[in-house]
Amino acid sequence: MALVEPLTTTRQPEAEGNDGSGDGRNRRRLASTQSIEDAALALFVERGYDKTTAEDIASAAGVSVRTFFRHFPNGKQAVVLLETRRHVDILERALRNRPPQESALTAMRSAVRDAASEVRSDDARYGPRDALRIYNQIAAGQPDLIATIMGARQLMMESLVGPIALRMSVDPDTDVRPRALVHSVHAAITVGWLIALRNSDVDVPELVEAALDVFERGIADSMAPPSRL
Repeated sequence: MALVEPLTTTRQPEAEGNDGSGDGRNRRRLASTQSIEDAALALFVERGYDKTTAEDIASAAGVSVRTFFRHFPNGKQAVVLLETRRHVDILERALRNRPPQESALTAMRSAVRDAASEVRSDDARYGPRDALRIYNQIAAGQPDLIATIMGARQLMMESLVGPIALRMSVDPDTDVRPRALVHSVHAAITVGWLIALRNSDVDVPELVEAALDVFERGIADSMAPPSRL
């Protein structure tokens, strides 16, 4: 995407079981959601995001328009935001899995690396290069869509504030540091994908790490011109 998280995500459970159980229904629903998502992404690439309608997506996925909106109540925008939600969930899980003795900063930076490794794993539905290409095509010429994704992701990142505050033993409603750290990470992610939007040859995780280095050293120090000997 053009700035949106690459389309790399862990595989959804396959639909199986016709016994009418809750698990069977859930698996079938997940499989149907994935089928609609895949059909929508293919159409976005082929026709453009703004020229693709709900009716187009439903037809390509072999479902009714009503079924499409049952899976994606907010329409085609929700299809793109679904992957954004997955990436934030992966990052939150990685953070919660870090050893409790780690400092908030160490745990957060390690979680970013762990999450990047997970979305690039062999279990991903798409390789990172294919994912970046797909989303670059979807978001091309769609600044409003990019802005929507960035804003939605920033709000989603709020789910990481609690775990960070817990590691710091502070109240995030009175201490600015947990949110400052979490949203610095969001800013670093945004920096990485904005650059990748203009240059597909870059490595996004490396760019995110570089941006986090800037924040960790301090913006003032990082912006100072190199000394001349």
